[in-house]
Amino acid sequence: MRDEGNLARAVGPMTALSAEDRMLAATLQHAVHELQATTGTAMVPLEDGRTLANVIVVGDPMSVFTVADRHPVDDDRYTGAVAYRTGRQCVRVRSETPSGVRPVMPFPYAIVATPLTDDEGRAFGVIVLVWADPVGWAAKSARVRHRCRSLTAELSRALLRRGGLPPGRHFPEVPRFILAPPSGEDAVLESVSLSLVHQIGRLAAELSQAPGLRDVVETAIARIMEPFGARCLAISVVDAGRPRLLGYAGSGPALAARLVRASTGTLEEEASTGAGPPPERPLFFEAVDTDEPIAAYCLLPLATDDHGAGTLALGFDHRRTFRAEERAALATVAQLLAQSIGRARQFETERRLAQELQQGLLPAALPQHGEVDIAARYVTPTTGTVGGDWYDVVNLPDGGIGLVVGDVEGHTPRAAALMGQIRSAVRAYATEGHRPADVLTRTNRLLVGLGTDLLATCCCVWLDPEAESVEVSSAGHPAPLLGHPGRRFTTPELPVGTPLGVRPDTCYGSGRAPLHEGTVLVLYTDGLVRSRSVPLDHGVEALHAHLAAPGDLRLEVLADRVLDITGAGDLRDDDAVLLIAQFLGLGADRRQRVARTSVERHDLRAVADVRGFLRTQARAWNWEAVSSDLELAVTELVTNGLVHADSEVEIRLREYADRLRVDVRDSDPRPPLPAPVLASGEPDGESEHGRGLLIVDALASSWGNSPSGRGKSVWFELTRP
Repeated sequence: MRDEGNLARAVGPMTALSAEDRMLAATLQHAVHELQATTGTAMVPLEDGRTLANVIVVGDPMSVFTVADRHPVDDDRYTGAVAYRTGRQCVRVRSETPSGVRPVMPFPYAIVATPLTDDEGRAFGVIVLVWADPVGWAAKSARVRHRCRSLTAELSRALLRRGGLPPGRHFPEVPRFILAPPSGEDAVLESVSLSLVHQIGRLAAELSQAPGLRDVVETAIARIMEPFGARCLAISVVDAGRPRLLGYAGSGPALAARLVRASTGTLEEEASTGAGPPPERPLFFEAVDTDEPIAAYCLLPLATDDHGAGTLALGFDHRRTFRAEERAALATVAQLLAQSIGRARQFETERRLAQELQQGLLPAALPQHGEVDIAARYVTPTTGTVGGDWYDVVNLPDGGIGLVVGDVEGHTPRAAALMGQIRSAVRAYATEGHRPADVLTRTNRLLVGLGTDLLATCCCVWLDPEAESVEVSSAGHPAPLLGHPGRRFTTPELPVGTPLGVRPDTCYGSGRAPLHEGTVLVLYTDGLVRSRSVPLDHGVEALHAHLAAPGDLRLEVLADRVLDITGAGDLRDDDAVLLIAQFLGLGADRRQRVARTSVERHDLRAVADVRGFLRTQARAWNWEAVSSDLELAVTELVTNGLVHADSEVEIRLREYADRLRVDVRDSDPRPPLPAPVLASGEPDGESEHGRGLLIVDALASSWGNSPSGRGKSVWFELTRP
């Protein structure tokens, strides 16, 4: 192997690689040529100490599609990670094509990963060589392994004499691809074309997995801005004939907005020209004189089906020449981005329609009872498809309360439509006075008569506060959980019948359980406890663990805690329902603990009537000490609901022994948080203002928001001073 001086001189004068990268590249070139490897890569740890990054790649052009940018140090699927972590050479050989949907290297291969180590044997990098379709590997394995160790040892000593690899160094998002020179030549030249192809491939792969607009924007920032050396990036789209800034990075919103409109090459002129249409062709401005930190930029049309859909703008802090291959790559990048934005916008539209349809089939509002406190949750799957889960709370003619949850198989509009029919039937039979088992028996006959091939499960729970008992009947549905005060949650013993729609002559049974003061009932659908990655048994165990965990047992807080089982929204593969009820008992003054009033939509003058209602109720319940705080907080929330939700607003009060709870409900399902900031930094103009929530946060002992039938409820609590 050449010494350090020869290594440095082997680098051609046109390369922009650092001295250390040149040494890595020269060694890889020598190893790939001498050992007839397909690809050689140099890997170094990033500053976080948990990630290895490929910084230099030498070899066959197919390496563009098989080299990972980076991977975790502790991921044993990667040979380089094992070699780096153990400080020993790692060899893997696969004699046949790997199985799996997307193997990184879909061919037989041999890999030798050899660590770069210091004088104490600690690894500070890894050299990885790959042989595709290795022939006669067994005969040459020992020689190859020995030669890899000797080459890497010499490189380690040469790098250490220069102080090693600089600590904390910033590495680019993608590796540098080096041409393998012809035999006898000795030069290190970077292949810009291979690097561009690699960037495009990675961008396409990540955009294909980005479901929403925010995901698309974040992918574009990571895979376009830095790899192409841009100082800032801005993306605009056309909505209703007008451009809208979708996302940006590396600049403020004002500069980003000017950049996407700068079609004449002068940022200053564009500030006053208004919003013009997106460019019809790529525009490249290699030198710009401006007070902004932009010396060059390019505008790329985001077009789908030959129609302008927006603009991708990249700004650079230095003057630059856009070579032909870069222009071609950027045009391809813009095309990929345009397709992903179009797909994401269609996905979000379909998801919004699905959610609106589902919300429309849920109860308009949950009834309020002095004896029972109720909280409900419904979440949709990531795909945005319509689900068949539902819940309902019914006022029974004998003064009892009916809790119902159900699930129609499938995630189609047909399943949602059938769910609506079943829910209506259950409610009708319940309000006629039938017991839970009879309700299911009659609903089953109706469903069979409809001639559908879809099955449904359902669970009916009738609460009788006067008798302090609960009656439960199930048609193939998970039984509810009962948590008596001071005891663990258990499942009541009851016959679980077949799902609805199987046989017309099915008769269902029921079971009973006592209903002590403080008893909590939990009803749910299987989407809460089962998914593609979580078996049903594990999900049920997690449900019991969440219910048994110490902490705040108020129903809204408990519901949010239990809902964590379903995972983050971007991982949820099924819709889920959670319905929790707590029996508060039958104290002598229980009927005095609940009060409500409402305001018609847009009737802002009625806010004064609400304040009067609150003052009267505060005097009657002996809460005059917090009456002013109560009026201020409720006034802000009611006003927000009237202005932004475009619906009737309902105000509910519930008195507990130690606190007063207020719920302000409207029919807008969007969370009432301060205006969200998108990747673009632009607030959503349709979101509620945050002023009312800031006031509530300052006055209340606790507050939150939760779904409430087809809309939402903002709740807060006040304690006695």
